[in-house]
Amino acid sequence: MDDRESIKKLNISEKARLLTGSGFWTTPECEEIGLASRTVSDGPHGLRVQDKMPNHLGMGTSHPSTCFPTAAAVACSWDEELGEELGAYIGSEAACMGVSMVLGPGLNIKRSPLCGRNFEYFSEDPYLSGKMAAAYVRGIQKNGVSACIKHFAVNSRELARMVYDCRVDEATLRETYLTGFEIAVKEGKPAAVMTAYNKLNGTYCNSHEGLIRGILRGEWGFDGLVVSDWGGTYDKVASVKAGVDLEMPRCDFSIRDVEEAVERGELDENLVDESIARQLAFSRRAGEVNRTDADFKEHSAFARRCAENCIVLLKNEEGALPLSESEKVALIGDFAANPRYQGAGSSLVNPTFLDSILGEMKKSDLNLIGFARGFRRDGGVSRRLERQALKLAKGADTIVLCLGLGEDMELESGDRSHINLPENQLNLLAALKGLGKKIVAVLSCGSVVDMSWDSLCDGVLHSYLSGQSGGGAVVAALSGKINPSGRLAESYPLSEADVPCGEIYGKYPYKMDYAEGIYVGYKYYNTFGVPVKYPFGYGLSYTTFAYSGAGADKNGAYVTVTNTGEREGATVVQMYVKAPRPELEKSPAELKGFKKVQLKPGESRTVFIPFDAYTFRTYKGGWSEGGEYAIYLGTDSRTFFFEDTIRRGRAPAFGGKPMGYKEYFASRISPDQPAQKLKRGKLVATPLTEVRDLKYCKGFVARLFASIAGLYARFADKLLANSMNYLPLRFLMIFLHYNAVQAEGFIEACNGHFWRGIRKILFKK
Repeated sequence: MDDRESIKKLNISEKARLLTGSGFWTTPECEEIGLASRTVSDGPHGLRVQDKMPNHLGMGTSHPSTCFPTAAAVACSWDEELGEELGAYIGSEAACMGVSMVLGPGLNIKRSPLCGRNFEYFSEDPYLSGKMAAAYVRGIQKNGVSACIKHFAVNSRELARMVYDCRVDEATLRETYLTGFEIAVKEGKPAAVMTAYNKLNGTYCNSHEGLIRGILRGEWGFDGLVVSDWGGTYDKVASVKAGVDLEMPRCDFSIRDVEEAVERGELDENLVDESIARQLAFSRRAGEVNRTDADFKEHSAFARRCAENCIVLLKNEEGALPLSESEKVALIGDFAANPRYQGAGSSLVNPTFLDSILGEMKKSDLNLIGFARGFRRDGGVSRRLERQALKLAKGADTIVLCLGLGEDMELESGDRSHINLPENQLNLLAALKGLGKKIVAVLSCGSVVDMSWDSLCDGVLHSYLSGQSGGGAVVAALSGKINPSGRLAESYPLSEADVPCGEIYGKYPYKMDYAEGIYVGYKYYNTFGVPVKYPFGYGLSYTTFAYSGAGADKNGAYVTVTNTGEREGATVVQMYVKAPRPELEKSPAELKGFKKVQLKPGESRTVFIPFDAYTFRTYKGGWSEGGEYAIYLGTDSRTFFFEDTIRRGRAPAFGGKPMGYKEYFASRISPDQPAQKLKRGKLVATPLTEVRDLKYCKGFVARLFASIAGLYARFADKLLANSMNYLPLRFLMIFLHYNAVQAEGFIEACNGHFWRGIRKILFKK
């Protein structure tokens, strides 16, 4: 008997039950058809297998696991092999802990530096994001464990993430926000895809038939599991129609929605059967994973190797680095002793080990004369800490100053309000500069910051969020034991005002106009000549490289790279392509290939970067290519050592006037939303009513919850406070474990039917 026949023997109530989890981190089970429950876990840069009080936002305890560098750091390695190896280590730990599916990697585009979750994503560029994500997936799935890429799609803001509407034109959607997912799906072949919370052009992604059944399953041929984000189902019936197989976590009241829709003829029961069949395929695959022991000491050593490959040397005036053993070093900054090594939220890992720059420097050959905290991590002013730092620094030849963003500045469910480092850190840097000493800054943060302060430094190392073994990696780079080879995976603008979406990002809580279109990050800065602090793809080395014999043919581009310095090191050859876009006045040069090459002093190697399915295509009502393309090879998105042109087929016809950027931008701004006029006692609550609006409902229960939410926003953890304001009631009812009757009762109580609602909540009938 095949799966379809066995599934059809179940009644619709039994089937509906299988479309939602059996618990917070477990998939459904059904002995009658051989469907076994499987465990899933957060895990973009390490597993978060919770042992008590399970929840989605990292607030419970979890079993120790290796905390690797976050995606923002690993992307700076520009090394697919390293990414695949990292994925394999995560997959092996998953197998060890009985986890069948790792919820990651995340590969949403870094549209704005303000997005609070940028530390968890790879890049502002879809090609680099897709290639690195595919590598992670291949690695995770080597162990038989499944990977689940996320968040599909156009999820580039955390403020009001459960309710806002992303308004994106088709070309921008396809080229910028879906290409990374396409590469990850086709080259990585993940077992699962997780939908995003937000809407896309008016329809929630979890219910978007064109996005899921049309593009993901239809055009890309994805036949795996599509899973909701936790609490990210808004219309259960619509999500099944769209092709979503599993709602997470367990949601008892959605079962009735499916039953009734099938009985009324609004939902084809065959679609339900298809989803269960895909769950069966996933469950069988997961059943083949063998639980093995993990060597966590070895994993920690690999985490350090990852961190070493991700460090970016941004500035090195007059050979400020590496440090010599003879120079007296003062180590200053709270981050040196208390590392900022990962982000906050659902990806929070309980590390098996944690080093620090201070601890590792004490063990090194560097001449450390002392450590001073220097500043308060919360941004508060402390003259005492500043005086201690200045006193220590006076006796040093070199100051290593560890700067960064605190944990509450980069987090899931909330965005940053600016891109500056805390003022107390910058004031300390200015005071130290007055001593006339050499200053080397080490930066620890997960996303772009204003770096105008680097003029006060002789050297700058950026470690991003480098995981549990990042301290040793930083000290190895400072001392020259390793040669930094990281390259930026995002642009560093001169100011926040230069960001292409800056004037509209976060302006409205309920809509997001993607008015900059395809001109995201370096594609905007480079195309329109906007100066930047550090360009996309940028990074220095302790050695030098020469490039010769560059060229391009019908198959790809090539160049011979020679290490002309005295140290072994690595560089990244980057290929950019400018496609003909007759409808635009200016076409951006876009990353279409890269290769990292490690060379000993005097060694040469010829690098070949092939053209692939993504090199020449543009979207104009469909994928097309043709015309004259500019091909560039370089060391970052602005520094090229080779340029050529290639003609492919016939250029696309265009009869109108090319569009300038101002017109292009303005054409993508939707009408302003009228202010929502709500009066107390007049709003009728529904499952999609937000907690922040409950104060306008008639019922005492609604006003009580609104008051609790208000107190939370004032006194509770910022992560939860930001989430609470725009939280739909449906999400809240899932986390209260309500069944269909209780959910109905809760809504009735919010609408003034107190006793009737409370009776249903308490007695579940």
